[in-house]
Amino acid sequence: MKFKDLTFKKQMHGGVGATAKFKEVTVSIQAGSFVYSTPRENGLDSTQYSSFEVAIFNNSEDGCFVTNKFLDTEDQVAGWTSKKDVEKLLQKLK
Repeated sequence: MKFKDLTFKKQMHGGVGATAKFKEVTVSIQAGSFVYSTPRENGLDSTQYSSFEVAIFNNSEDGCFVTNKFLDTEDQVAGWTSKKDVEKLLQKLK
C-alpha cells in the first residue's frame, strides 16, 4: 500500500482522515486544526497537508495503541509525520 492509495474522508474533528487495516494493526492518519498536522487547518484536501498525525492500534479486542512500536514516539500518536514517513510505515506493514 502506498500513500496515494489511502482514501481520506471528512472527519468529525473538521479535518480529514484515513485508515489502513493490516493483519495485526490498524493505522489512522489524520489532518486538521485539532490534530498534529501541517498545516493545522480544516477544510483542506489531503494533498494540501505536508504532515499528519498517525496512530496505530492493535487489532485484538483491547485495541490498544501500539504507535511507539512502529514510530519514534513516546505518545499514543505520532504528530507531524511526513508523507514520506507514512509511506515507509505503510510499506513496512504490508
